[in-house]
Amino acid sequence: MTAQSEEAQMVTYLPPPVQGNADYRNYKAIKLQNGITALLTQDAQSKHFAAAVSVNAGASSDPRSLPGLAHFTEHMCFLGSKRYPEENEYKHYLAQHGGKSNASTSMSHTTYQFDILAEFGEHALDIFSNFFVAPLFTRSGTAREVQAVDSENSKNLVSDGRRRLQVLKALADKDHHYSKFSTGNRITLPACTEDEKKDDDNDTKKEEGGSGSDDHPLKDLVCSIDGNCDDADMAEFVRIALLAFHRQHYRPDNMTVVVVGPQSLDELEKWVVPRFGMIADRSANDGDNDEDDEKDDVYDDSITPEKKEKWQKMEHLAAQMIADAATDAPPVPIEAAKNVVHHSAFRAELQGGKWPVVVTTKPLQNVRKLVILFPMPPSYAEPDRSPSHLMSHLFGHEGKGSPFALYQNAGWITSLSSGPRISAPDQNLFQITISLTKEGEEHWKDAVKYIFAYAKMLCTSAEETLKLSEGGACQSGDGTGKDDLYRIWEEVGKLDRMQFHQTSPGHVYSFAQSASQSISKYGTTNCLSVGSLLNETKDSLPLSGLLDFCQQIVPSNCFIERCSEGAWEEMEALYGDGTTSNSTSGFAFGKQVEKWYGVEYFVSPLDESDVKLWAEGIGAKEMELIHLPQPNRYIPRSLDLCEDLPEEARVQRIELPVSPPNLIVNEPSGRLWWKLDERYALPKAYLTVLIRTRASENILQSDESDQSWEYNTQTSLQSEFLKSIFADALAIETYDAYLAGLGWSLSKSSAGFTLTCHGYSDRLPDLALKLLKELTSPSFLEERHFETAKDKTIRGLSSFFESRRADSLAIYYRNLLLNYKGNGVEENLEIARAITLRDIEKHHAMIWADNDLSLEVLYTGNVSEKQARSFFSDATDVIDSTRALVTQKEAVEDNIADSWASGPLERRLPAGEDIELHFESKNPKEENGAVVVTYQSQHEGFKGKSLSSKETLERSACVRLISKIIREPCFNELRTKQQLGYIVSSFYDMSYSTNETPLTTSIDSLTVYVLSRKVEPKDVAARIDDFLLNFRSKLEDMPSKEIQDYAESLAKELTKPIRKLGTEASNQFGKIRRYAPETLYADNDSSLEDIPFDNAEVVAAALHKLDRNMILDVYDSLIMKKGSRSRILTHVYGRTFPLKEVPPPAPSKVYVSSMNELMTKRKSLIAYEPHSNYQRTGTRLLGLVGRHRSLQYAAAAATVVGVVVLFNFKGRNDDKKQTKI
Repeated sequence: MTAQSEEAQMVTYLPPPVQGNADYRNYKAIKLQNGITALLTQDAQSKHFAAAVSVNAGASSDPRSLPGLAHFTEHMCFLGSKRYPEENEYKHYLAQHGGKSNASTSMSHTTYQFDILAEFGEHALDIFSNFFVAPLFTRSGTAREVQAVDSENSKNLVSDGRRRLQVLKALADKDHHYSKFSTGNRITLPACTEDEKKDDDNDTKKEEGGSGSDDHPLKDLVCSIDGNCDDADMAEFVRIALLAFHRQHYRPDNMTVVVVGPQSLDELEKWVVPRFGMIADRSANDGDNDEDDEKDDVYDDSITPEKKEKWQKMEHLAAQMIADAATDAPPVPIEAAKNVVHHSAFRAELQGGKWPVVVTTKPLQNVRKLVILFPMPPSYAEPDRSPSHLMSHLFGHEGKGSPFALYQNAGWITSLSSGPRISAPDQNLFQITISLTKEGEEHWKDAVKYIFAYAKMLCTSAEETLKLSEGGACQSGDGTGKDDLYRIWEEVGKLDRMQFHQTSPGHVYSFAQSASQSISKYGTTNCLSVGSLLNETKDSLPLSGLLDFCQQIVPSNCFIERCSEGAWEEMEALYGDGTTSNSTSGFAFGKQVEKWYGVEYFVSPLDESDVKLWAEGIGAKEMELIHLPQPNRYIPRSLDLCEDLPEEARVQRIELPVSPPNLIVNEPSGRLWWKLDERYALPKAYLTVLIRTRASENILQSDESDQSWEYNTQTSLQSEFLKSIFADALAIETYDAYLAGLGWSLSKSSAGFTLTCHGYSDRLPDLALKLLKELTSPSFLEERHFETAKDKTIRGLSSFFESRRADSLAIYYRNLLLNYKGNGVEENLEIARAITLRDIEKHHAMIWADNDLSLEVLYTGNVSEKQARSFFSDATDVIDSTRALVTQKEAVEDNIADSWASGPLERRLPAGEDIELHFESKNPKEENGAVVVTYQSQHEGFKGKSLSSKETLERSACVRLISKIIREPCFNELRTKQQLGYIVSSFYDMSYSTNETPLTTSIDSLTVYVLSRKVEPKDVAARIDDFLLNFRSKLEDMPSKEIQDYAESLAKELTKPIRKLGTEASNQFGKIRRYAPETLYADNDSSLEDIPFDNAEVVAAALHKLDRNMILDVYDSLIMKKGSRSRILTHVYGRTFPLKEVPPPAPSKVYVSSMNELMTKRKSLIAYEPHSNYQRTGTRLLGLVGRHRSLQYAAAAATVVGVVVLFNFKGRNDDKKQTKI
């Protein structure tokens, strides 16, 4: 062992993190001899090992003349090391053993992360650590990877969020680090080869805010060395700067490592210390071996002496440039941040010397955003006692007395949020974001006025509380409301602490990334608990700081962004394309152009009369409408575990297999599934209520002989309206529940309406029953909520094509052909515009008039059987009483001949036929084209061991395994080597499913897609073809051990322990919703065992039995055999390569380039039906006749395809999801 490696073994033990009560992991914090801080984490229940490295350097440290250098360094680090020189060795090893990786660059951090099956963790960590010990940074990789950075940047050009971010940076002080362009592109990083430079397009260069390398700011700098420079010099300087950046910032004392896995802490320490202890501090330039090797690489024998001398000077120049830029960025650790001087990037002097000003941007999506931004003093160094924490809570509150409630009652708003837009050591930018309705936009100035009025009320309250506090009068709570701020602070702290102690650990992959960044800021002790207010009490309320912040919520300390089509039109009418100079400051108001994305925006002053009204505030009567939040009545009364829980289950036992729920009620009116949790030991529950009804998407059609349910786009849209209205109507009433850890949502599917409630079990059934009662009553159907829902729907549909990326549109057109209902976005928009509130009222009544309506309830978690039965009884009573009121007028017969299904729909592509879709992007900013290639199996997918054959299981397992094996080689060939574009992906089935047997797809599929600006779509498709055809021989020659490794890793991925009650409940209810009607009905011999709760285990077992010949047979039938395979290629053309002409007809090829052609082709396709052979279907749902009603629920999928609306309406604390309508 060398002296250096012996030294690397020496460690200092640091205080471990403060843990929550539900955190079952073990921790050890250490500092290595070289200065690296590491957190070792044992998660005995994890099947995966994960690691992350966070470097305290990001875009804020970029040199001004090389924007994007930190991001480029992130890309380059993955391209091999001296110990592992193969560029794809890392990703190949991860892919082979169930792993994944990522990296990201922010303004202050660059973070790298990976995970892998635990038994392969040590070797993966060895490869990973060597990226930081001795990365290669080859010349060929440098030139090539710039293209990847450029492709990533081009992908962002059509993102409204990214475009608005660039405008915000354009408003900042140009000398402030926040103003730097963080992504970079091939213009800012001129490392392209001569051939690659020829691909550059002058229009594209202009769009990206710069010309070619001829007038790059580096050119004069490099030329100053000897009076001239060429493209090779420029490219070499980028690489030299890359090496200098790495030396400067990738120092051990500037890095944090987190590893987490099932290994013991001692074993993890043995893995980490020798590997990361070898990272040298290259910035010291002390002549160590790595530095000498690096110089040898720069000055190889092929370089002339003159060039060598020049490049040596370039190295000194780059080192100085990187060192100077490093001083721009403030320090990351909070201890160092306490000494940073407040220096905001946003000041009134930058926009003419007087605020407020209005910044107007034009969105690609049809949105109406109003954002009010206030520069504040930094609170970065006091995360738990920051006034921003309480300010965010108060201004973002949605309960009674809040600005949100006032706006919603006026019909002005769809959402509101508040909090720090930027929280850095040197600045704090607080923002309030409001999404407006059409009427709200007309009153945007009034909306701003109430923000200032609320701030004034808050200031008054803080001043009074501070006076009383200084006099000792606020400590007991006198009931006068003077101590409200103390009560609110105490309530916030209680809820934050409750969440910290009652949240079990999540996946190791995300934990490693977040913990590494947190340690770099807050140290090892507080890295997990920061923001949870663990040590805060009622008396620690930061009153003085709160008052200081409140007093800065004034017109003279803000700038306002308006982002909408209407606001843009106002500015165009006022300014046209010109500007107006402020005579006193010289600032030019009017239209501006942002440098990097070419985004146009307006900056305009406000009328003095408006500013005066804002400053004066509102009248006494209006002030009665706003007040501080009332006490939260949803805070849990008890966090006790259920009395029925056995003693051994009162500790977390994630290692136990997940058992299916118990069916304890099975009646015509509904079913109740219940399970008392014995794995998580948390006082939480998950309650899902499915209201099964055909009326969610179908209407009753009659002819001379019978009646039948048929899919109807208007009905489906009315259901979407209904749930949006409901979410809007209940927002104020249920906001306290959200704050108290109770979330809810209402969703719609072909099965009916699903009400989901989750959180602390104590008050959960009360919330769910209240929501169910509100849903069954028509009282929530008010005009203002309807108009909000209609406005949101129409805006989402009307900007669909103009705001989507090319790959998103390609998937839309493919799915429109294969598995959507309805006739697309255009038809939905036309129907949505015509829907009235009266239509919704009638639709609401028809839902409860369905005599076949029933409940499907899953109640799982910290809940007894008695409690579950009680809730189910109350819920059925609510439904029965509602139906009794409605059915007298709106009764629907239940003797319907045609069947109806809640299952999946997918059209089967014809065997031996290639369908090519060719469409042009309607997004005016989209430069990229996209190709999505889908190979669809000719056989049905596996549903369950009782519902599918052994052959079906084996085939599905083969398609899954092929998809896994092909993923990394596809990425390596098309992305890393050929550099087709930043987005290159391949996946199994239609919905990116990797962990569960899909519930939404009937047929196995393999999809490959590429987003590219470099190559036109038809050539991208050809390269995908070439790769897949050539891969067959690689699959044939692949060692059996490697195939077994892939199969084993996929099997372990499928069966990895579920860590969250919500995930478990969602998975199980998905199967209940899909399969219970198919297996549980009176005349059926099937039983509960037929519901495929164990699909993951069954597929995992099948994977171990596959052999090469089986895999090759499936590969051949799926991809190779052109005469029998089923394939669809979707091309979307962007600005770089526009659609010119569609190829002429050819044998076995169908070309589609219009909606009419797409719909005509769709009518000829066959819809898959779960119970019988494939059959042609028309506009009516065909199925089994004479079966029990519950069999009808599962008989046949709807057959007329629709559209995805890429928006959704949600309850409190639920993520937005894509909704099919």
